[in-house]
Amino acid sequence: MKNAIKWSSIALAVAMGNGLIVSQASAAVQNNGLILFQPSAAVENNEGFIESSSATLNNTTIYFSRDFRSAGAGQSKREETASGFVLNFESGYSRGPIGLGFDAISMMGIKLDSEQDDAGTGLLPSSFGNTGPANYAEIRGAVKAHIVEDTVLRYGVHLPSNPVIAYDRYRLLPSHYNGYSITNDSIDGLFVEAGRMNDRGEMASSSETDGALIPNEKLTYLGGNYAFSDHLSTTLYTSDAENLWKRHFAGLTYTLPLANEMSFTTDIAHYETSNESAIAEYDNNASSLALTLGAGNHAFGVAYQRMGGDAGFVYFDAAAYLANIVQYLDFNAKDERSYQARYDYDFAGLGIPGLTFMTRYITSDNIDTNFYTAVRRDSRWERDTNIKYTVQNGALEGLNLLWRNATIRQDDNLDGGDVDENRLIVSYTWDLL
Repeated sequence: MKNAIKWSSIALAVAMGNGLIVSQASAAVQNNGLILFQPSAAVENNEGFIESSSATLNNTTIYFSRDFRSAGAGQSKREETASGFVLNFESGYSRGPIGLGFDAISMMGIKLDSEQDDAGTGLLPSSFGNTGPANYAEIRGAVKAHIVEDTVLRYGVHLPSNPVIAYDRYRLLPSHYNGYSITNDSIDGLFVEAGRMNDRGEMASSSETDGALIPNEKLTYLGGNYAFSDHLSTTLYTSDAENLWKRHFAGLTYTLPLANEMSFTTDIAHYETSNESAIAEYDNNASSLALTLGAGNHAFGVAYQRMGGDAGFVYFDAAAYLANIVQYLDFNAKDERSYQARYDYDFAGLGIPGLTFMTRYITSDNIDTNFYTAVRRDSRWERDTNIKYTVQNGALEGLNLLWRNATIRQDDNLDGGDVDENRLIVSYTWDLL
């Protein structure tokens, strides 16, 4: 009965998430004066502070269930439902050779269902449960300057997305960083950026930590990407996380067009991490190779990933651009080797546009069990299935429905042991400006 009641409440949230529930929560966001942003790259001309402004409001409602099959005396299940709102505002730039502007990002998370024994999904602060507050919220901003058509300076909130520092959007609300950066795209096909991040706000928190990764740590980065052609591009980045590591990344993507609406894509990624910590070991080199054959509405992929060095691949945000870092597992243990097979299908081929399907299976071996306490099994596997539908027309056009399922089997003392996971996600975005 407990699960039936929970699923009934989720079905209600799904069915009404963009009707009554959304309108009430949206009013709550507006009444609190919350605004939010999604940063963009440089624009070619300063078209005016007001004229180029934009604003969007996104609502995401998530049911999250993670069942620890081998929990022993620990927590056996995490299960919560919450609805989140992200209000983005991005101004244009004032006219002239140096254009000035500002952005703001406002977020609110609303508890729909959370019990004390099942809390800790990452949708809500871990102290939540049936005794916790009903919502949490925050607002952050940034000032920016646009110089001579192709350079942007920024200070304040950031949502970086590159191989050495990247924000998370895997739960209800996005994580974010605070610091300063510069970007430039003056050369056709080339994008370069540099920055220093000093603080970080987590996905389930309304506060920021003292450091970009963990308290008292700062992260400096430099890099970019270059497109040699429509089919070939490369990415290079370097970073320094104070008292943790120096990390470098190199990536290459090549797509070979074939006959009959077919293509063959190769993705190569490599990280080199050198240890800078006196209390932990981060020395690692990690590589992956992914091959994908696109054939009309079908895509078939395989991938190989390997870990080397004195430790596994450690990271604290979404900056992990490797093929086998997936929904739950990262296959990033010391010396681990992993292998993936994947299939994607777009149901537009059967006359159902907006419906897509993905399934993949990853297995691994060669984990250095001597490196981890009480770990005896040197292999593990994960199976994922995603089904997504975007409403194509009518009153709910643009509404996204996503079901994500994962099954994980591994040593009981490694990354949570055996896990069965389900996520049901409903999202919609309104264009306000």
